[in-house]
Amino acid sequence: MYIPEILTRLSMSHGQRTACSATDWLMAAAGPSGSSSENRSVPFCNCEYPAVTRSRHTAKKVERCRCGEDTSTRLDWVWDGEEAHPDTRITNGTELVFHPVYSQGTAVIRGTQPLQHGRHHYWEIKVLSTLAGTDIMLGIGTDKIDLLAHRFKFASVLGQDDQSWGYSYRGLTQHNGQLRYYGKKFSQGRIIGIYVDMFRGVLEFYLNRRSQGRAYANLPRDAAVRVYPMVCSTSAKSSLKLINAASFGDSLVFACMKVVCRYPKVLEQANAVPGLRRLIDELWFLQFKEPKKTDEFQRNNLLLEDEALLCGMKKKKFNEIVSQSQPKAVTETQSESITEDQIYEGMLTEADVRKGKGAGGSGSSNCSSSSEDEELASIISREFFCNH
Repeated sequence: MYIPEILTRLSMSHGQRTACSATDWLMAAAGPSGSSSENRSVPFCNCEYPAVTRSRHTAKKVERCRCGEDTSTRLDWVWDGEEAHPDTRITNGTELVFHPVYSQGTAVIRGTQPLQHGRHHYWEIKVLSTLAGTDIMLGIGTDKIDLLAHRFKFASVLGQDDQSWGYSYRGLTQHNGQLRYYGKKFSQGRIIGIYVDMFRGVLEFYLNRRSQGRAYANLPRDAAVRVYPMVCSTSAKSSLKLINAASFGDSLVFACMKVVCRYPKVLEQANAVPGLRRLIDELWFLQFKEPKKTDEFQRNNLLLEDEALLCGMKKKKFNEIVSQSQPKAVTETQSESITEDQIYEGMLTEADVRKGKGAGGSGSSNCSSSSEDEELASIISREFFCNH
């Protein structure tokens, strides 16, 4: 709830207060969860989720969602029940219900195992309930975080100091007390992925299995520092579920798979090899789409426009030069002896064409529409996937 905004409305004159519609008051009370924003994400699927307050005697059954979130059932760690916050209920080590009755502060939960240094870690959390209130954050923190320090305080705990890093449901990230805009807002039905490279000290968040970009690159790599997965919530009856958690060693195989997964055609060829199919299935999260970068997209478009214009100018210049030569038989042979540099610089003259100068180059324009993906796929196919 935005307290300053509500206090401002309460301080209005009587005439101004009567002018406020019921919708305005509901929007103010709902805060980010009740507001419509272009930065708000869409659910991963449209399935119905079990309500926390639903009676156990209800006849209505909620079927388990099978829209793809069960891609992996691997769980290298679960939520720590021994260190659990008193205002949190943990079921099967995976499902969390924060403040089952009412909220009087911030509950912080961490995983049972610290993240091993020198390895890649990826886990996903599905949001089972609507989110509201001061903050709900996902991320990581060291063992120096006091899990009960904010039991009676409403706060954005993850990232308040230099010992934790958090991604808020408001679309913000926080570390060392500094908030910044990062990704889209999330609520019920979204899947949040957390990727931590403990070898290079990199943290990245995924929303509905799409990367939101690198969040931080300053994670501690000292083996003496114990870093745990963490979540915190101030929202009453908010529910989250850990759906998978896995770690992988930093190796040449892992690095190669990161490259292969960027190229769909190469990935398709590699997936046809029985020995590689198992590895691809194990590293399924590497196949997620890269984040959209508007600036890079626009820059690439400009490069494509420049290339198209350059190809058109080159073709026009080439036709003008060749058309100046009288013998048609010579035209066909001279087209192979005109270099691109000579065309660009306008160095060719009619006499050069007739005398056959400029040998040693190729006049064919390299304006094919084949992408880097297709070229790399062709190379790998010839070298590794052909039948010898």
